[in-house]
Amino acid sequence: MTVATETNDRRNATARLARYGDGLRDFLSRLATQWRVIRALMIRDMMARYGRENIGFLWLIGEPVLLIGGIIILWSVMKGSVTHGVSVIAFALTGYSMLTIWRHIVSRGTNALKLSTGLLFHQNVRVLDTILAQILMESISTFLSFLFCYLLLYLFGFVELVHDPLLMVLAWVLMTLFSGGFALCLGGLVEMSKPIERMIQPVMYFMLPLTGAFYMVDWMPQRVRDFLLLFPMVHAQEMFRAGFMGPRLTYYYDGWYLFVCGIIAFWLGLAFIKHAERNLHVA
Repeated sequence: MTVATETNDRRNATARLARYGDGLRDFLSRLATQWRVIRALMIRDMMARYGRENIGFLWLIGEPVLLIGGIIILWSVMKGSVTHGVSVIAFALTGYSMLTIWRHIVSRGTNALKLSTGLLFHQNVRVLDTILAQILMESISTFLSFLFCYLLLYLFGFVELVHDPLLMVLAWVLMTLFSGGFALCLGGLVEMSKPIERMIQPVMYFMLPLTGAFYMVDWMPQRVRDFLLLFPMVHAQEMFRAGFMGPRLTYYYDGWYLFVCGIIAFWLGLAFIKHAERNLHVA
């Protein structure tokens, strides 16, 4: 009796493991399929925006490089070489790079649902795939632009060697997570209420001082500092600068706070997109 029971238990355990294995393989297969879809959407969007003429897709990097380079030159002329003991070039490079990813991802998310309707005829394409493709493309292209500017400035001796590359990459990923979640929220809200679309640009301009791009939190009085640290973008900016400039300055950031805010924003964004999809008409 005992031998039969042990044999049945082994068979049941083997069957459960087989089911788990099949489920895992199915999940990985679906994940690989969706990644191929997102990658194809990124390439399609890139070609639609920049085409094949002139330098083609290199404008994906070239456009942010021109913007970041212009800001660096402008700030250097206006503020000199050093402000508050910080190199103006390093300050402008880090600040405007993070500001660019925030603005580009959020602005692309405004009409995300409207722009994706023409692609939903494809079997494996969903609204979320089109939005994720845009978020990833903006994040990757802006980061490559930052790297290009940094390497150029480093070779000419205008900036020092990066102190902590891993901290910088982590800050960039968390900023992408929060910006993407915020973009998803806006995309869903715009589809559910058209007047909100008219309010987004003014709100984005008013939020510029809350991104941390134009100052360091350590320069601010305590009350202002406590208020600014309520905004996740400031944490991402401080974290990015800490990785770039090193411990010779004082930084205020909480990586866990930024991560939790990003997860909450993404979860809310998914809920808004799911609700907006019900009223989305594919023409």
